[in-house]
Amino acid sequence: MILMGTYRMPSNKTEDWWKCFSDLTGKPLPSCIKKWQTFSCLDGDGTKGYNLIYVEEGKGDEGLIEISKMMAPFLEIEGSTFKLEPLMGVTDSLKVLEKTR
Repeated sequence: MILMGTYRMPSNKTEDWWKCFSDLTGKPLPSCIKKWQTFSCLDGDGTKGYNLIYVEEGKGDEGLIEISKMMAPFLEIEGSTFKLEPLMGVTDSLKVLEKTR
């Protein structure tokens, strides 16, 4: 399972974000998460982050719980948001399109 997490943070909250990030640094990822890639960009009055999170097959529920626990401190930052969405590859998307025709 691949999940995309989208995080937004106001520009005046970078110190709060850095504190949360520093607390996570050095800790190993939970075993249900194979890989976690993060990208970011400036977004008007703040920063927007895109997280591609690869979860072990059959461990989707466990992955959602672990990701939520890891992101909870970031959500305590005033004005920040986090949205988590499941993604499909092109092959699976084509399977969906075939069923709808």
